[in-house]
Parts: sequence; C-alpha cells; structure tokens
Amino acid sequence: MLTFIQLPMLILSPLLFSIWQPHMQQLKTKVYSSLLTSLISLINLSSWAISVSELKSDETLVFFNTSAWFNAETSKWHVPIHGWVYEPENSIVRKSLVSKILSAAFDLKVDENTEENYNRRINLMMADNERNKAIVIKFANITYTLTKSAPNGHFSQTLLIDDEIFKQNKISDQLIYHAVLKTEDPRLFEGRVNLVQPTGISIISDIDDTIKVSEVTNRKQLINHTFYQDFTAVAEMAEHYQSWLGTGGALHFVSSSPWQLYEELVTFINDAGFPEADLHLKSFRFKDKSFFNLFAKSTKTKPAQIEKLITQYPDRTFILVGDSGEHDPEIYAQIQQQFPNQIKQILIRNVSAASLSDDRFIPLLKKTNSNIWQLFKSTSDIEPF
Repeated sequence: MLTFIQLPMLILSPLLFSIWQPHMQQLKTKVYSSLLTSLISLINLSSWAISVSELKSDETLVFFNTSAWFNAETSKWHVPIHGWVYEPENSIVRKSLVSKILSAAFDLKVDENTEENYNRRINLMMADNERNKAIVIKFANITYTLTKSAPNGHFSQTLLIDDEIFKQNKISDQLIYHAVLKTEDPRLFEGRVNLVQPTGISIISDIDDTIKVSEVTNRKQLINHTFYQDFTAVAEMAEHYQSWLGTGGALHFVSSSPWQLYEELVTFINDAGFPEADLHLKSFRFKDKSFFNLFAKSTKTKPAQIEKLITQYPDRTFILVGDSGEHDPEIYAQIQQQFPNQIKQILIRNVSAASLSDDRFIPLLKKTNSNIWQLFKSTSDIEPF
C-alpha cells in the first residue's frame, strides 16, 4: 500500500522524466546528469517514510521466542520471526461478566488473593487484535520489514540470513533483535531467536501437567490454575531438563494453551529455572472459527507442530516429555513411528494412576520401541538414559 509520501512521488516521477528527457539528448553534461540522479535518488528515498513499525502509542507488541535452523548447502540460517500486535483491554464490564459465568459454572470466585492474576490474564484473552500492521525489525545493523499482521494480530515470516552475517557480528547461540519505532516512541520491544545447531539433543515438551500443575482432567481446577492461581512448577523438572540438555541442547514447548497467555507462560518458565525455549501454542480468537480451537483435542493440533520441528532438525535426537492426563502418549507413539531414528526417549508424567501394562499403553508399546518409554509420578522415578 502506498504511503502519503510515496503517492505524490509516484505521480511526479513520470513528469520529471518527461521534462528532462528532451534536454538530455542535447545537453549530456555531468551537471544535468548529476541533477537528475539526485532527483531519482530523492524519489527512491521515499521508502524511508515506512522504515519504522506501524505501531500506535496505545498498541503493544510481543515477539515470541523462536528457533532457527541451518542449511549447510546454502550456508543460510532460516530465522522465524513471529509476533502479536494488540491493544490492551481493561473492560470492567466484560471481566465482571466472565467472572459471573465462571462463578455460576464452576463456583470459582475472584478474591483478594486471585484478583491480580485474574484481571491480568482475562485482559490478555480479551485484547483487541490489530490487523494490517507492518512491523520493522533490526539486527546486525540491517532492517527488515515483515509481512503485515493477520486478523488475529499475528505476523509470521522466516528470514534467510547468510551465516557470514552472524559471524561478522559475533552472533552465535542467540539472535536478539528489536522493533524499529518512531523516534518519539521510547518503548523497546525485543525478540529472541535461538540458533539451534544441526546436531545435538532436543526436548519437545508439553506444559500443562508436565512441567506446570494444571489438573487438566478436572475442568474446574484447570480453569482455576489457568486464570486464578499462581502458576506452580512440577517439582525438580527444571533441573532434569537442564541436565538432559547440557550444552548445545534445545527446548521446544508444544502446548494447547492459547497464544494470549504467552507472556504469562514465559515468565513462569524462566522463573522456574527451565532452559530458554521456544513455544508453540494454540491460535484462538473470539471473533472467528479459531474460537473453537481452544476446545479442539490436542491430537488435532500438536502432531503437525511436532512433525515440523523434527523435520527442521533431521540430524538431532529428541526426548519427548508429556503426561498421561490427555493424549500425549498416543501423539508421541505416532511421532516415534514416523521418526524412529530420532526419538531417543519418551517420558510420561503419570497423573492418572496409569501403568505401562494398561490396555491403553500395551498397543502403543507394541507399535514402538518399548525400551524408550518411562512412566513416572515424580522425577525420582526417572531412570538414567
């Protein structure tokens, strides 16, 4: 779309050439040529007018952590940039209405201990998504204009970056970039991309009831843990993740939680001491059919996300960590069948009094390598591998 500066320039460009062309044939002097070159350069510089992000002062921006992968044949990094533009909401009427609905349905009430969590998280769920926003980012002294945001406020683009650029700028393990804003806007919006090497150990993990107490099988307690209570980490899981990954490991969380809660989840993950990770969450929007994604089974959403991750790193080995509350065992068995040489271990936190000799697990173990499965109630039950 043309800006208010570009449109006049577009109109003036043919006019300038029509004026100068007859004279150029007769007066091929350096003076005239130089002048014409300067005018053309001025027209081209009109792109400067859109070299900052289209972000209003009442709108905010979140960059989601991502992981890049390297193509040795082209010596280029595939760098995914993913973010969300939205206008924060703080509607007392809507928050009160939701509170009344949850109180009537589940007998959950907002009190002085839960009010702060409830207000912050419900506000995020009700944020006003901003579409058609072009975000400009900068790193290594280079700017990139990203594709415009969709109706859900999300924008996503994978940049191809020469490895030499990272080497020259001493960027090795992680790329940190920022949004280019108007000079009068003092805010700072930063994003991070983990540069994952082609070989090594990676963990693909669920969140709810795997590393965070959620009680997913109890709808009331799930809502209570999601919107009212402080997030609580499963004991000692962070230490195990750190140990399993060591140096050069990569962590990917694939969850059915909505993207609106990304910042809440990242704060929890960091505070609990987990390695820095990227997150793959569920798209959800009140105003279109994606609303039903919030209630879709994880078997409909998670396999494709996991398959994509493993395909991007064909020479890495993976540990899959989930829980027995919903469908992680079935999903991971399917993944192990698809990528038998890359799946090193499948660890399932037992939240349903399950057993590997149950009717549920027997067919899963028959289809896969049964030696890589572990079912554990606490981290002390996990055997070294």
